[in-house]
Amino acid sequence: MKSSSNMGIRDLKLSSCCRCFHWALANKLGIVPTLMIYLVLLLLFRTGFRPEEFNTPATGISNLCRNNSDDNNNNNEEKKTLMSGDKHGGMVDALLSALETNGKPKIRFYKTATFPAFPMFVCENCNCNLICSRTLRLGYFAPIETTIFRHILGNGVCDRAAPNNLVVDVGANMGYFSAYAFVLGCRVASFEPNQNPRRYLEASAALHDPHHLSWKVYRAAIGKEEKKVHFTEEGSWGISHITKHKLMQVQDLEVQVVLLDTIVKEDVLLLKIDTEGYEASVIAGSHNVLRNYNVKSVIVEVKNYNEHVVRDFLFDLKQDGRFTHVYNYFEEYDKPGMDLSTFDLHQATMYDITDVVMNKRYEQELKHEDFWFCKEPFLNT
Repeated sequence: MKSSSNMGIRDLKLSSCCRCFHWALANKLGIVPTLMIYLVLLLLFRTGFRPEEFNTPATGISNLCRNNSDDNNNNNEEKKTLMSGDKHGGMVDALLSALETNGKPKIRFYKTATFPAFPMFVCENCNCNLICSRTLRLGYFAPIETTIFRHILGNGVCDRAAPNNLVVDVGANMGYFSAYAFVLGCRVASFEPNQNPRRYLEASAALHDPHHLSWKVYRAAIGKEEKKVHFTEEGSWGISHITKHKLMQVQDLEVQVVLLDTIVKEDVLLLKIDTEGYEASVIAGSHNVLRNYNVKSVIVEVKNYNEHVVRDFLFDLKQDGRFTHVYNYFEEYDKPGMDLSTFDLHQATMYDITDVVMNKRYEQELKHEDFWFCKEPFLNT
């Protein structure tokens, strides 16, 4: 990854050297002055790009992707693909150039403290306060879920050259978990309808996979039917969500909903869902994937998890995916000083609720909003 960034920057510097060289010749400065200018520029070029040079605030990301302004237009081609990979080209030098455009967000190129670590784009003074501030302050976001990702995908499980290595990230936001899955070796499909965090998601995807071979970003939400819906941004990108009606008091966008069943036609190593209350619709649009393919694990955040209708949803998800175990865990969002290279899930607050879900024991209250459905036992109790 570091070499890809270096290549983009160095190509940009080399082209600048060539332009200056041709300018000098065109203005007939003479062969000696021209060669001196070229040698000085070449010396600057050979110093290369150091990651810390980019770990400083940049200004704006509004022009990151071509045609980004027509997100809300009824564009037939965009409706067909719903994929950003076909739009921005993915060249790192173009990406870095886009980060220099006008705008207020202070964007940082940040390397996480996860294991393994990975680079991503974050901002300091935007509505990414839940994800970015924690990542910048702690070096990680949602450490328990991060460790579950490593537990499922680590130790060489993912190999992009082999089948059965797809991770689907529904509600990818800025791309933290998508990027982690990618550096662990998986292919990734990220779905994010909100254009604001998606710009950062697309930036990280272009950085890691500039030719869009193994990481696809879809400009859509997942639901039970294809349609346009209202999407509201209430202060923080981390709690933005789909609404039934247009809200006048908050920023409201119209976004496209598609079925996961129409896009994914293969086994899935991990399906992660974080859609702020829209998870039942996501699963309703994923029945064929769950029933006809091998989905090894599902990580899902569930709101109102003790309501009977939601408990029925948990039961249906277990049955559709043929999962043998269900765990309910507490996410340690603000716990500092965790060494994720040595942290073990047995240290997490996690409960085996397989029997509770399977037998619909409504009288036994669940304790946390985060659930892990899998096909292999993890806890002995």
